[in-house]
Amino acid sequence: MYNKFGQTDLRTSPVVYGCMGGSGAFGEQKEKDSIEALRTAYDVGINFFDTAEAYGHGYSEQLLNKALGDKRKDIVIIDKVVQEHMKKDELMSACERSLKNLGTDYIDMYLLHWPVYDVPLDERLEALELLKKQGKIKYYGVSNFGKQNLEEILPKGSICANEVVYNLLYRCIEDEVLPVCKKNSVPVLTYSSLMQGLLAGKYKSLSDFPASRARTRMFRDTPDNACRHKEAGCEAEGKEALEKIWEIVYASDYSMEELAVGWLKAQSGVGGVLVGTRNAEQSKGLRKVLEVKLEQHWIDSLTEATNKLKKALGSNIDMWDHRSK
Repeated sequence: MYNKFGQTDLRTSPVVYGCMGGSGAFGEQKEKDSIEALRTAYDVGINFFDTAEAYGHGYSEQLLNKALGDKRKDIVIIDKVVQEHMKKDELMSACERSLKNLGTDYIDMYLLHWPVYDVPLDERLEALELLKKQGKIKYYGVSNFGKQNLEEILPKGSICANEVVYNLLYRCIEDEVLPVCKKNSVPVLTYSSLMQGLLAGKYKSLSDFPASRARTRMFRDTPDNACRHKEAGCEAEGKEALEKIWEIVYASDYSMEELAVGWLKAQSGVGGVLVGTRNAEQSKGLRKVLEVKLEQHWIDSLTEATNKLKKALGSNIDMWDHRSK
């Protein structure tokens, strides 16, 4: 079930447990539920966990420690440092705090959470290389890096991964970012794999989707949905794509979630698909997406169903903003 991750010596599950929701990012969340969700995810076979200091200001890291601290040698942890801590001393201190929160003396994969432009790249890489030399991190990588950012860092640093938005309804990395990552043997970790729940099977149409979540570049910029992209949106193409995906759901033996995750798992260059849950019962359902392997004709059908939306959205990998590097 576990695969060698990229150029590392880590063996990881194809599904990564996303810890962001457990810290309360998506609404009120009981700590007991978060801990049970994490433990159950591990019990069904997931050994790959993604957290960040930004998730609850370290609370997500603490939850992971409470839930699976006794399984530390059996799990692989991705952690991320926020933009505000990119200066060398701040980055070093941020890593120390994360280590304390996680209750461990090393982090498997430590990522720069977002690109920054006010701290020299060499300074950030110096800090990461020092942390690696000290044994506090095994590997380092990036998150939300576009083509320009990648081309700047790849000649200078040993990047283990790029964590970016990628899902059936938001395929923008395929134009520029995914080819660069594949060429340089940098696996992609996909977040928003279920498009904020739109691909989880709960919503039959875009009109059913809560306005509070309708903030991505697929949606129109209106006062109701708090979009910041300042674009017209691609709702017509999104509506058509979602309808076609539902047709495939009805024609297949798979759930919407299985199709969405199975399609991502089948994409060349993808090293892990992030999926989160809110409680133990939801985590039990992760076994199906962990094991799912789609037949090629379903993969092709899903690709065809979303091609028009992909073209309309273009190559901007930032799902929320109108700018990207």
